[in-house]
Amino acid sequence: MPLASAGIIHAGTPTYQLLQRKIHVNGNLADWAGIKPNVVADAHHLWFGQGMVRKNWKGTADLSYQWRGAYFGNKLYFLFEVNDDKVIEGGQAFSYLCDCIEIYLDYGNRGGPRVKIMDGRKDWLAKCDPRELMGYEMHFLPTNPPRVYLDHRDKYAEDKPQTGEYRKRWKGEVVTKRTATGYIMEMGFSPPHLTLTPGMTVGIETGVCDNDGRGRKSIMIWTGTKKDFWLTMDDYGKVTLERPGAR
Repeated sequence: MPLASAGIIHAGTPTYQLLQRKIHVNGNLADWAGIKPNVVADAHHLWFGQGMVRKNWKGTADLSYQWRGAYFGNKLYFLFEVNDDKVIEGGQAFSYLCDCIEIYLDYGNRGGPRVKIMDGRKDWLAKCDPRELMGYEMHFLPTNPPRVYLDHRDKYAEDKPQTGEYRKRWKGEVVTKRTATGYIMEMGFSPPHLTLTPGMTVGIETGVCDNDGRGRKSIMIWTGTKKDFWLTMDDYGKVTLERPGAR
């Protein structure tokens, strides 16, 4: 999509405002009081394909979630509260086949392809050139300790997390706690290539994958798009950073 088209909000595109608030990433939800959640709980949020079909989903106790966001300085913060009746500690070949949270970030609010192939190869996973990344795809596994995956350098192999790089290069923090109905995950990070400015808008998609022990059986995503959201950023939600004094 040309840059001239960036920022267009189409009918049905979800929008959200990130409040300016310092969050302590420690699993204490008190920091999030008064921040509106985005509830992702209905069947229309299910994504189908790659073996996932409607009948795999058994209702909101099987898989549903809500997420909230905030920002402070140059750091984005997220809180996910996930309903999952069977939380599994990894165990699949790739991170996205496990119980996990996915955050997609169109940091330039461009839309279009998330990976812009520069050498004409047909297999975009064959290598990961940082210059090709127009947006980020991040996976967070609710393991003990949590594992983070930043890009497809290792094709999201579950045994090759990038948690160390996340903590160092992204100034990343993440905690997870089990709950009676699933788990929570709280994270904060400063994405490369992005300087946060009050009033700016970025594209964001969120998703949660469900693995009950035999591989991924469901994904629920915020926007409810049925397109290949990990490849194309056109349908991401539009998230605006609160301006000081806006409230």
